[in-house]
Amino acid sequence: MINQNQNQKHFYGLDLLRGISGYGVAICHFFAFNYNNAFLEYLSFTFVEFFFVLSGFVLFPQLMRVLDNKKNLLIFYKRRWLRTLPLYFICLIMISLMFNKFLTLDFFKYLIFAQDLVPGFLEKNYFPIVWSLSIEEFFYLLFPLVLFFISKTNFATKIMYLFIFLVLIKFYFVSFFDSTFVRTGTFFRIDAIFLGFLLRYAYLKFNFYNSIILSLFFTLTYIFLQDFILDNSNEPLIKFGFVILLQLLSASVLIFFLKIEPIFQFTVIKKISTLLSKQTYAVYLTHMIFLYILLDLDFNILNKFLLYVALLFLTSTVSYTFIEKPILDVRPKFL
Repeated sequence: MINQNQNQKHFYGLDLLRGISGYGVAICHFFAFNYNNAFLEYLSFTFVEFFFVLSGFVLFPQLMRVLDNKKNLLIFYKRRWLRTLPLYFICLIMISLMFNKFLTLDFFKYLIFAQDLVPGFLEKNYFPIVWSLSIEEFFYLLFPLVLFFISKTNFATKIMYLFIFLVLIKFYFVSFFDSTFVRTGTFFRIDAIFLGFLLRYAYLKFNFYNSIILSLFFTLTYIFLQDFILDNSNEPLIKFGFVILLQLLSASVLIFFLKIEPIFQFTVIKKISTLLSKQTYAVYLTHMIFLYILLDLDFNILNKFLLYVALLFLTSTVSYTFIEKPILDVRPKFL
C-alpha cells in the first residue's frame, strides 16, 4: 500500500510522457496521412496507448477519494467531465461542420461516445482518433461505481481479479472481431486503464536499471514484430497478443519515466514538461482538424509540417489558457 504523501505526489516525468505522447500521435498521423506510411501509423498506436496507463496511474488519488468517501462519486464525475467534455464538444462541432455532419446521427453517436461500442456503427468515421476518448469516458463512468460498491478491505486484490476477468473476456471474444476493433473497441480496452491504476502499487518495486531493461525489451519487441503483426493481424492470438504487448510496453515506459524523476530538479526541464503536458489534450483533439485542412494544400512537405506544428502549438496554448484552465479553476473540490 502506498502512503498518503506518495499518493499526492506530482510526477513531472509523466508530464513529459504525456506531452511526448500527444505530439507523437499528431506527428505520426501527419506523415501517415501524407505518405500512407504503415510504420508511422503503427507507431502512433503506442503513443495513444500511453494515455491509457497514464490515466489509470494519475487518477488513482482521485479514485481513492471515492473509495474513502462515497459522497465524492459525483464530485469525481463533475471534475472529469469538466476537464474532458467542453473542448471535446467544441472540436466535435467544428469537425462535424467541416464534413456537413453536424446534428446527424453520426454526430450524436460521437456526442455520447457510442461510436465504437460495436463495429461499423458509424456511416462515416470522420473523427477517428476519439476512439480512445470513448474508452476513457466509459472508464470514468463505470470504474468509480465499482469503487462505490466494494468495501475498502483488500480492494486492490478485488481490482486485480476484475482486471484478470476483463482480460479473459477479451481473449474469449477476440476471434469474433477484426484486429482494428480489438484494439479500439470501447469495452475491449478499458482494462488498459485498470492496468495503470494497479501499476500505482507496483512501480516502487522497480529500480532505474530494470526499468530501462524492461522498456527497451518491449520497445524493441514491438518494433521487430511490426511486419509479423501487420501481416497476421487477424489471427486471433496475434490480435490478442498485440494489445497485451501494447499494454506491457506502455506500463514499462511509464515506469521508466517515473524513474527519471530526479532530472526534473532542473527548472528548465520541469517547465518544458509542464508546458507540453498542458498542451496535450488540445493537440490530441485538434490535430485531425489541421490534418484535413492542410492535406490538399500545395506546400512542400517541410513547410506544411512546420505550419502544422506551429498551429498545434499556438492553438493548444490558447485553448489551455482561455478554455481549459478557467474551467479547471472552478471544478469542485473533493470532500
